[in-house]
Amino acid sequence: MARILNLLIVILEVVSLSGTFKGRGFKKNFVFYTQLSNMMTFFASLLFVIFGQKDWVEVLRFLSVSMMVMTFFVTACILAPWARMVKELLFSGSGLYHHTIIPILSTLTYMLFEKRAPFHWIWLPGLMTLIYGLVMLYFNYIDVVDGPYPFFKIKQQGIKATVLWMVALFAAITVFSALVGYHKPLKTDIKYIYVHGLSGWGSYDAQYEYFPYWGMFGGDVVRYMNEQGYESYAASVDPSGSAWDRACELYAQLTGTRVDYGKAHSESAGHERFGRDYSSEPLVKDLSDSHYVLIGHSFGGATVRLFSEIIRNGAAEEIESTDPADLSPFFKGGEGENLLAVVTLAAPTNGTTSYDLHEDSSFDLSKIEIPEKYEKSNERMKRGTGAKANDGRADWDYASYDMHIDNALAMNERITTFVDVYYFAYPCDSTMIDKNGELMPDPAITENMFMKSSIYACKYTGTTAGGFSIDESWQHNDGLVNTISAKAPIGAPSVEYTEEELAGGADFAPGAWNVMPTRRGDHMSLQGGMFKRVKVKSFYLELARMLAALE
Repeated sequence: MARILNLLIVILEVVSLSGTFKGRGFKKNFVFYTQLSNMMTFFASLLFVIFGQKDWVEVLRFLSVSMMVMTFFVTACILAPWARMVKELLFSGSGLYHHTIIPILSTLTYMLFEKRAPFHWIWLPGLMTLIYGLVMLYFNYIDVVDGPYPFFKIKQQGIKATVLWMVALFAAITVFSALVGYHKPLKTDIKYIYVHGLSGWGSYDAQYEYFPYWGMFGGDVVRYMNEQGYESYAASVDPSGSAWDRACELYAQLTGTRVDYGKAHSESAGHERFGRDYSSEPLVKDLSDSHYVLIGHSFGGATVRLFSEIIRNGAAEEIESTDPADLSPFFKGGEGENLLAVVTLAAPTNGTTSYDLHEDSSFDLSKIEIPEKYEKSNERMKRGTGAKANDGRADWDYASYDMHIDNALAMNERITTFVDVYYFAYPCDSTMIDKNGELMPDPAITENMFMKSSIYACKYTGTTAGGFSIDESWQHNDGLVNTISAKAPIGAPSVEYTEEELAGGADFAPGAWNVMPTRRGDHMSLQGGMFKRVKVKSFYLELARMLAALE
């Protein structure tokens, strides 16, 4: 949304600035603060459209927005009343765009949809405005320029009045800069790292600016959390890759290094050992100076759990097959002491029958009737999600392999539940008992694209290829993941909580999975939903507050 609105600002600026350049000539426009602020807005918004929310772009956006607020204030509260030209300056001609529409649009876009520039840049708009004012005063004093605003006419109004005007205007831009750039102070030094699920995306992906994975149509949760004083980041890992590959990518983003998938793994999996280099664009500036929390939705849950294992205990297969001088610190282990908590949201921690039931010959899918609209929605989802890339990788190096129950359970065997780390699991359930007394997905809260897989899961019992028994307790699901699977890893120490116990004040302990009450919603409900909209900002705010209290 921010990029779209900035593109609109660029278009409006092109239209309005071209008119003023034709009317006044090119050079004369540079004596007007209005024109300078609009030119700054044009370039800042254009750079935003091209490069996205880079830190340096947001500094320029902050500067331009502060100057535009100043432009609107001076025009609406000083110049228009002074000249008795309210309509002419604010609601007609170029003034409608430069003094009213663009300042308001640019300010709202920045305040509502963009991340804020660091607060230490608060001085920049004031400095730029002061330089402009001093230059105009000098040009007025030597009679090179007349005005262009009455408060710059130093010879006519005298030094005392001019100084008062300058002090008042400088105070105004300082106040406006503080209001535009205001950040709520950090409530904790914990860093919250959000890791998306299968077919997901994060802040390194262009689509995140238009359509945030965390929040969906309800607005960017990560941006919201930062505004609330909880330092948050959205990682971008392989949408269809294995938990191993995704964990390696997460490490590179968090440490600002090049992705190293490991010598042994890459040779066995059939892909390049090294990936993208994040040394010039780390996700987090410094992860070692504070605690951090890993929050994984769906397959992001497997990603963060495997990440925690490797960063602490290393990877024996990589250590054995790699020259120590060539071994990534990630695979050496011994890091991650500042990992405070691992949080999984609707995660296939123990796999999902959405994959296994299709491979169980004892389960006759043909006997289950699926309404046509759900068939079509499911097909559209399958075309856009989780497909294996035809890149030569081994079949086991994909998320779809890791989410089979046997393979998920095997992965769990190698992942440690650390005694000093807090663990939280949030399962979801979007099923109901229908009028015939049968378990079915609730169409009121389940996205159409999940209805087919949910109907199958509601009816499935059987045995996996590895001999694991799937009974009726696995039938409750969120459309993609069995509710029971989204709880603690089977065999890991765990405590299940009820709403009443939480309301009474739960005393969470590290070293065991804290299984939170099952949430009523489908697999996307903790993302914010798509057609079934869910407000999730309050959930993440309460989660952050709870985790901050642990520290």
